Amino acid sequence: MIKVAGVWEQGWNTPLSEYDLWAYPLRDFGVDEWYMTPVSGIDRPGITELKSLDEVVSLNPGLVPVYVDEASETDLRNFDHPEDVLYICGKASYSPWRASGATGTSIRIKTIQDKGLLWPHQCMTLILYDRMLKSWQ
Repeated sequence: MIKVAGVWEQGWNTPLSEYDLWAYPLRDFGVDEWYMTPVSGIDRPGITELKSLDEVVSLNPGLVPVYVDEASETDLRNFDHPEDVLYICGKASYSPWRASGATGTSIRIKTIQDKGLLWPHQCMTLILYDRMLKSWQ
């Protein structure tokens, strides 16, 4: 079971525009469920909006929460993906892992400049691609 949770940017973009940036890769990689916060009121297929990421985590007790954070000590290249997982992204310049003091697993995606400047939907695409490649080994 693969589920994904994210936070609407709501500064540079609107959920209606941002929806497609998330929806197409998640569908292509076979994500089972997708959550976004906060509730924006958009009516699009395949997405569930909830008030907070804490609410998403509490609704999925059987899944391993994996937070995406540029300060994590675990590099994606060395990460073993859980079979049943809830991948959680914040938004640009906001880490729910650090902000909430969440315990558990966090991963980072190393880049050439290593400044943590990837958009969350880009991070999720890379994570799902990495998961797919490792499942083929």
